[in-house]
Amino acid sequence: MNLSISKKWLLLGVAAVGILLFIYTLTNQAEETENIPPPILKEKEEEDFKAPGFVMVDVKGAVAKEGVYELPQGARVIDAIAKAGGFLEKADKAKVNLASLARDEMVIYVPVQGELQEAGVVPPSVSGEGKIAINQATAEQLQEIPGVGPSKAANIIRYREEQGAFQKLEDLLEVDGIGEKSLEKMKDYIIVP
Repeated sequence: MNLSISKKWLLLGVAAVGILLFIYTLTNQAEETENIPPPILKEKEEEDFKAPGFVMVDVKGAVAKEGVYELPQGARVIDAIAKAGGFLEKADKAKVNLASLARDEMVIYVPVQGELQEAGVVPPSVSGEGKIAINQATAEQLQEIPGVGPSKAANIIRYREEQGAFQKLEDLLEVDGIGEKSLEKMKDYIIVP
């Protein structure tokens, strides 16, 4: 009888030690998981630099603080001028379309009064591919496109000012005087950024 009580206590002791070891192991595993450092994040690549929904514009000329400014998508030229501290007293405000949509990589130039400057936006005349940027080009630059004369150039600019930037090549079909045949002639010479 004495032996069977000892066996019971022995089995109970072994079970208790087993349970304690099990609890100890679980606790240590939980602590080790908490101490694992988070994975190292890769540095963002250059194209990831800009936050989505933002554009970068370069404001130059007769403004308080020339520079490159970040604006929310859908901002206007007037917003970029405000970020640059506003117009200088000598600025020729009439030559800048303040309602124009600010586009990524746009250069906004504010001329001084009396300066000969056709537009308040200095567009790149040609893209890196040798194509004319339809959303930034001046009337003269548009006329370098085969089939585009002064009338079509004026219609393209009027459409941009009233409807906003062209989103795709086919949007040009909405411009007065441009049909399928005209677009076919133009498409290899333009880029719609």
